[in-house]
Amino acid sequence: MSSLALSFIVLTLAGAGAGWIIAYVSQRLPEQPIDFKAPRYRLLALAGATIGGASALWAVPSFGVTAGVMTALLGWQLLLIALIDFEHFWLPDAVTVPLAVSGLLANVLLAPPLAVGWLASVVSALVAFAMLGLLALLYRLIRKRKGLGGGDPILLGAGCAWVGLQDVVIVLAVASLGIVVTVLAARLMKRSFDAQGRLPYGTYLALGFAVAWVIV
Repeated sequence: MSSLALSFIVLTLAGAGAGWIIAYVSQRLPEQPIDFKAPRYRLLALAGATIGGASALWAVPSFGVTAGVMTALLGWQLLLIALIDFEHFWLPDAVTVPLAVSGLLANVLLAPPLAVGWLASVVSALVAFAMLGLLALLYRLIRKRKGLGGGDPILLGAGCAWVGLQDVVIVLAVASLGIVVTVLAARLMKRSFDAQGRLPYGTYLALGFAVAWVIV
């Protein structure tokens, strides 16, 4: 059996388990009632398996098995982050900080063009966090209200530990495009987002990081 076939099988099966864990954690962290029979467990198991299999197919032929594993890990983490922020408008440190740690690990284990190196990974995370944190502070000072949640700068920094600061433009562009599409679709359907008109920015950032990772 080839390494690609074996990686595909293993990561697909692991992804099903990861999806089940994502379903559990996304309920457990916000202290929601746990219902193991809920459809979300089956749907997220399917999503996790899809991420695992797709990661093997995309990464293993060009970058090796380790790249496939790390790509799947990134996808599973982003799925969890996107889901929690979408459902609760909340980015807990318990999910964003591990993303930074795994990003640093990826840049130790992998080689260019996927990796940027561990030092660039650390610098990228710190600079991206400071950039968005400063922007959020300025917005609050000028508009007298919050424009971003406290977890958004941490997520941007954590994600940039994976993709590097050079890809932050791609991340923000994809996130912004996603927001524009959402707003336009909501207006066409004459729907609002929630009582405060908020949008889960972390969900869109997660999508941006996924796109930036596969655009090598």
